[in-house]
Amino acid sequence: MTVIAMFSRRLTPFFLLAITMGVGCSRNAESPNAVPAPQPHPTTGVTSVENTATVENTANPELSAVPSPAPKVTPPPTSPPAPSTTPQPQAQPQAQAPPPTEPRQLPRVDTKAKQDDSVMSTSPPDDEANRSPSPADAAEPVAEEEEKSPRQYLSEQLLPPAGAKRLSKESLLWVDRNLNRVYIDGYIAMDRGALEMFACPVGSKEHESIVAVVAKSSEVHAALLAIGAQSGTTAMFNPSFVPPTGQTIRVWACWHDKQGKFHVTDARRWVQNVDTKEAVEADWVFAGSGFYKDEEDGREYYRADGGDMICVSNFSTAMMDLSLASSADADSLMFQPFQGRVPERGTPVRLILVPIPVPTDAPTPKLTPQQDPNVAPSEEVLQKRAQAPKTDSGEDGE
Repeated sequence: MTVIAMFSRRLTPFFLLAITMGVGCSRNAESPNAVPAPQPHPTTGVTSVENTATVENTANPELSAVPSPAPKVTPPPTSPPAPSTTPQPQAQPQAQAPPPTEPRQLPRVDTKAKQDDSVMSTSPPDDEANRSPSPADAAEPVAEEEEKSPRQYLSEQLLPPAGAKRLSKESLLWVDRNLNRVYIDGYIAMDRGALEMFACPVGSKEHESIVAVVAKSSEVHAALLAIGAQSGTTAMFNPSFVPPTGQTIRVWACWHDKQGKFHVTDARRWVQNVDTKEAVEADWVFAGSGFYKDEEDGREYYRADGGDMICVSNFSTAMMDLSLASSADADSLMFQPFQGRVPERGTPVRLILVPIPVPTDAPTPKLTPQQDPNVAPSEEVLQKRAQAPKTDSGEDGE
């Protein structure tokens, strides 16, 4: 018995371990729930299983902590899993492909960052920088040159009139006292439409004037006084119309056509009567405009500097005006550019103003052809820079 008791005491733990592991395996097979892993007993070192009942042996203290030979294991109640209605994809056999020599990673593309880079980048790529220019690149238009002012444009086109004195560096206005002439350079601003002016200063009333000149009306007034012209009065309307007065001024217009041929004409031939379809016959007179005082700064200003230089409609502010009744009402304008006679817009033009002597009781002085206001000026009064010969001194007469 002693031997049997000793073997039973030695073999009992191994039996219990075997039975316990068998029960654990059966629980794993029956229940889908996870079972905790066996943990060693803190006293005996024998692996125990959760929910294993122990029997206290009071007769033998050595066996008091040993689990009973017939442990009862109660698995937690579980319900069978509900069948899944979602079909599970079946694994497809994959063909064996040779592994790539280097794994390829597709880069993520940030669209916004790409757009920002295209905006911020100002330097061409290396291949673009090193690329030789192609014929298409050479054909690309270059940046447009800075737009020139009328004064710059006309100064590059025409030479100043010989023997004349320039009055202002800012204007293209000259005076020849020997020939009693005033020269003004400008360009064709309008070749069709209703007219109120024949000529106006640049930047004023080009939309209703045939010629725009690079000079102020007050400067032209001073130039006419310098050659002895006498100013009169502007038109008056109350209580009744009184036409303008002053010395008669002949106006000649000179220009070159596209072939470079010189032309000169009486400026009145460019003004057509809307009703009769004929050129105007009335003369321009030196009305003289007037001055007004600005209440804000207390200074006086010349009225015609606003644009009323050489008028075809009667204005009380006109520097020069037609000596006839010509309405300035927008609905009753009498004149328009004479189409077919007026050069195309932008053509450089030189106006020549010549006072017609006032009849007096004194003997009329004999005038040379160049001094006679009724004789058309010759080609010498208008020379283009590209055609004019240079002097030894290099001066151009300014």
